[in-house]
Amino acid sequence: MRPDHTRIEAIGVYLPEQVMTTEELLRRCKRRPRWDLERITGIHERRIAGEGEHAVHLATAAAERALAMSRWSADELDLVICTSISKYNRPPEVDFEPATAARIRRAIGATSAGCFDVVNACAGMFNGIHVADAFLRTGQAKAVMVVSGEHNWPLMDSATREIRHSFDGQLAALTLGDAGAAIILERGEEGGFRYLEMVTGAKHSHYCYSTPSRRGPGGVLITKARGLQIKGAEHFPQYLKKAVDRTGWTMDEIDHGIAHQVSVRGVKNGVKAVARFLGIDVPHGYLHNCEHYANTTTTSHFLVLHEFLRDGTIEDGHKLLFVSGASGIVITHATYVMDDLGRRLRASLGED
Repeated sequence: MRPDHTRIEAIGVYLPEQVMTTEELLRRCKRRPRWDLERITGIHERRIAGEGEHAVHLATAAAERALAMSRWSADELDLVICTSISKYNRPPEVDFEPATAARIRRAIGATSAGCFDVVNACAGMFNGIHVADAFLRTGQAKAVMVVSGEHNWPLMDSATREIRHSFDGQLAALTLGDAGAAIILERGEEGGFRYLEMVTGAKHSHYCYSTPSRRGPGGVLITKARGLQIKGAEHFPQYLKKAVDRTGWTMDEIDHGIAHQVSVRGVKNGVKAVARFLGIDVPHGYLHNCEHYANTTTTSHFLVLHEFLRDGTIEDGHKLLFVSGASGIVITHATYVMDDLGRRLRASLGED
């Protein structure tokens, strides 16, 4: 019998219609930073949730799109796991209870599904996949949805009001964007995850964290970007090599890397750090679309996956390496062999 693996059976993405450029966002700042943020980050624009759109709505819209291409119906799902960091479900309130997953479950009609939230900063969707994999491997579930909706605008809005100088800790909040993403997982013989590991260096948690604002309403995101970059370059490459080795691959077998979309420059700097550690030129390219969508936190990998499946860049049989860094610091690597997901996605959209 051929071995089976946890695989992505369906994927859905929701992007709000409103577009805001980096220049437009900077013009909103009461004290505009002197940096050319677009040149430094490579982020030209992002999507912003519209009137009445909040985190749960972004997640639900993505969930409905995943179901639209899935062979599973909503009432056949065994589990719904929501991994949103943002809990801006009905501003000005921040909802910690009930679980956002319960609201999504009700909205999509997943009447037979259990549900709960898993929150682990930007690594949330991979944490959700890790949990879902356990349910699927042990036969406790046959179909699991992992979903996230990130309404990051309130953090951006706080930053525009509160940034005082060009080295302010809230500067990274200006690199965020809003989006929803959902995947449906099942066990199958074709494609799927080959390895997934998450490591937390808790002593580095002070480099990036969110907290209530001391100067006004809402929350703020504080990032010590230089320290985060140094520690990332110090620790990430060895775990990346471990993931590739444990999978039984070599670096030149990987077709595409998909990193957390902190910025175009951040993705490229990560590749350089891996190249220095391994003493080679990294042979595979790293896909990115944050120039158009910015850093959508937990959803960012799946915006990339969706886009490049849809345009045919990622093909059947391609080997993917997911790389994620999150506040914590959480280091995540996952290897994945692609099946016909791209063709099925395009067919569901009437594009193939």
